[in-house]
Amino acid sequence: MTLHLFDKTRIHLRILAAAALLVLLGSPLVGAVPANASPANPLVVTFTFDDGVTDQLAGVTMLDDHEMDGTFYINSALVGATGYMTRAQLDALASGGHEIGGHTATHQDLTTLSADEMNRQICQDRDTLLSWGYAVTSFAYPFAEFNATIKSMAAHCGYDTARAVGDLWSPASCSDCDAAETVPPLDRFETRTPDDVESTWTLTDLQAVVLNAEATGGWLPFNLHHVCDGCALESISPALLDEFLDWLQPRTSVGTTVKTVQQALSSTLHPAVAPNSPAPPGAPGVNTVLNPSLEDPETGDNPTCWQNAGYGTNTVTYTRVPDAHTGVYASRIAVSSLTDGDAKIIPTFDLGTCSLSVAAGHHYEVSAWYHSDVPVFFTLYRRTAEGSWAYWTQSPRLAAQGEWTRATWVSPPVPAEAVAVSFGLTIDSVGTLVSDDYGFADTPALPDPAPPGANALRNPSLETAGADGFPQCWTGAGFGTNTPVWTRVTDAADGTYAQKLDITAWTDGDAKLIPLFDSANCAPTVVTDRTYALNAAYKSTAPVFWTLYRQLSDGSWAWWTQSPAYAATSSYASAAWTTPAVPAGTQAVSLGLTLAGTGSLTTDDYSMIGNP
Repeated sequence: MTLHLFDKTRIHLRILAAAALLVLLGSPLVGAVPANASPANPLVVTFTFDDGVTDQLAGVTMLDDHEMDGTFYINSALVGATGYMTRAQLDALASGGHEIGGHTATHQDLTTLSADEMNRQICQDRDTLLSWGYAVTSFAYPFAEFNATIKSMAAHCGYDTARAVGDLWSPASCSDCDAAETVPPLDRFETRTPDDVESTWTLTDLQAVVLNAEATGGWLPFNLHHVCDGCALESISPALLDEFLDWLQPRTSVGTTVKTVQQALSSTLHPAVAPNSPAPPGAPGVNTVLNPSLEDPETGDNPTCWQNAGYGTNTVTYTRVPDAHTGVYASRIAVSSLTDGDAKIIPTFDLGTCSLSVAAGHHYEVSAWYHSDVPVFFTLYRRTAEGSWAYWTQSPRLAAQGEWTRATWVSPPVPAEAVAVSFGLTIDSVGTLVSDDYGFADTPALPDPAPPGANALRNPSLETAGADGFPQCWTGAGFGTNTPVWTRVTDAADGTYAQKLDITAWTDGDAKLIPLFDSANCAPTVVTDRTYALNAAYKSTAPVFWTLYRQLSDGSWAWWTQSPAYAATSSYASAAWTTPAVPAGTQAVSLGLTLAGTGSLTTDDYSMIGNP
């Protein structure tokens, strides 16, 4: 906002009139210029901003316009997330003279954390900010929650000062408190401020805080969060902040200046202090989930090291129930209404106490025992070394199960930037999921191939249901312009179920039922140079043939080969064929009887057996 000289004069006259009225009413505001305010008794004002949210950039512009610098307390793991400043924006702040301070990696209430996790939240945040080139000396306690142990940890991690909130005179509280902090502070790791600036504050409130502090001199840190028009209680409107800075700027004549925390307290920059290391990734086959059976604590609804998670518009009830697979307790998630989103329980998003350390490039088997009345699936999240969490991947859907059933899935290779993972069995429709006995273990990239003579296919008779109408570990595939319709039928060659394909319209291409294109889960691992005997029971209204695909060593899939055609048949017949030798560079295959035109094909009892 730009004001002409005449406009500013009118504002200053209104301020003087308001100050005179407040004196008559007994307000602590002692006048526009306290009698003992002078350069000999200086006051340093500091503007501190918590969390590094993007709306604070409007405040940065105003500070710059008034040739003032502020201190910005940053949660390093949230930098670049939606609604938070980016690295480039922080770089611009620092190069412009503003101070970057620490506020923990992910804005946790430190009083609720273990000593190790507290250490990682404080030290890792500072180390990350230092590694980005910022001279980090100042810290602010999230939620203003701290104790003697946390103060000591802030000092241990290399901070020179730490800010609390409160204990200085404020417009609506602490009327008998000091007007300003001393320099140096009474306690460098519990520096005092007025109350948080909120949307209810007025220009007169802000001025009164400064005028009272000018009467004593010292240091006056303001604590701000959002710069916006009513977006949050802890906010100040851009217009009010600009007006306040207009009023404050000329008060250098009575010794009032604006400085950062670092400048006000002549802070010392200490070396980086490495955070406590989390547990290393587990050895192959070792379950690294803490409290996997949800037994600890013995009472209450929140298992130790687990948190409720999900997103979207839905109504969810989380309950710890005695309907357990093993032990006493299990988790019950009931979704009573859902527009979108999902729900799950997951190991806590932390920096190493509960989240699961991983090695880049490794595969991990996730598992859980469950029963549900709707399909479910695994959702996996990954964390960077800086502490930033993000969605990673998810498994295929698993069918509803009326009895306890073990669900397993092997992840893709862990991305290079990931150092930890969290995961959970997930429900995303109206229904109920009960889960227990979670597992997370390093596993080989591919399982050992089935020995000669053994069927290498999972769920070969299609008896175990999957989701979306397909048997577990199988899916519909094909290409071209055609209309395939898939149905799970009881017209089986063996057991109860078979899978029927109807192509109701066809221009080109084909359709077939195949094991999922994946790694280590459904597609069978093979031995190069070995041939495999394929067989399936089928009946069809048109000729069919085998189509085979192979997975290359880089994980990609490609067409491999196909068999001669088999004649249409109205009753079950055998489609037997021996493949060529598996080409070098192949690690797994997928295969399916294929229909390439209008008609129907019903299949059952698949086998893939390696020849000696």
